[in-house]
Amino acid sequence: MDTFFVPIMITAAFAGIGIGLLGVFIVGMRMPFIGVCISHSAMVGAVYASLMNVSPTLGALLLSMVGSAGVAFVPSNRKNLDANSGQAILLSLMMGLVFLAVGLEQDSRAEILSLLWGNILFADWNTVLVTGVVTFFLGLFVLLFNKELQAILFSRSLAAATSLYTNFVYCLFLCFCGLILAINLKAVGGLLLFSLLVCPAAAAYQVCRGYKAVVIAAIGFGILSTLLGFLVSYYLNLPTGACTVIVSALIFMVSSLCRLLFHIQQ
Repeated sequence: MDTFFVPIMITAAFAGIGIGLLGVFIVGMRMPFIGVCISHSAMVGAVYASLMNVSPTLGALLLSMVGSAGVAFVPSNRKNLDANSGQAILLSLMMGLVFLAVGLEQDSRAEILSLLWGNILFADWNTVLVTGVVTFFLGLFVLLFNKELQAILFSRSLAAATSLYTNFVYCLFLCFCGLILAINLKAVGGLLLFSLLVCPAAAAYQVCRGYKAVVIAAIGFGILSTLLGFLVSYYLNLPTGACTVIVSALIFMVSSLCRLLFHIQQ
């Protein structure tokens, strides 16, 4: 394989680490719409930035922050509007804006479609640096606020009642969601990011017990999904984002089967 693919594979590994780690908390909080809302917000920013001949990554970063703020202000305990319903409404708005942008594009839609479906071949050494730095700070954030994040995993409302820093940590977590998803938008694609966010972490929860084991497994499954997905797409000449998501879904299916066989043997 040519050295041209070295930064691509490193970027894929960093993407697997960051998205896999985020997925532990997204899946653990049982609020999958958090991830899908923020990923689609990033997609909206990238698509409209492309229409205005501005850097799609910059647009994705700005709108992902807006989406993170919107998710943060959706209340988790209102009786007339629960968090999932509020996030579903936000998701509907973002999807409408995306397809409006596709309709407004008068010229070739190839660039916009690449933002929707992803293409990791755009990655270079600058991408490696940016993705690596953001992933490093995400890992540092998880280490520094480990207790608060575990409390949020157990119960967000209970954690807020027992700690003054919980809401701050939750907002920071959402900001990191926005950063990681925006940085990896071009590689995986806006429509496919959510699947990669959920599948590795869900697979880890199937086969592991304990917080640390789940985190390590989710990161490992994330790396395996991105690298194996890229290799499959390279050798079979298939879309990279789609292959990555299919591999991650297969990992989840295998993990679920292993869990089922384990319980049958018990």
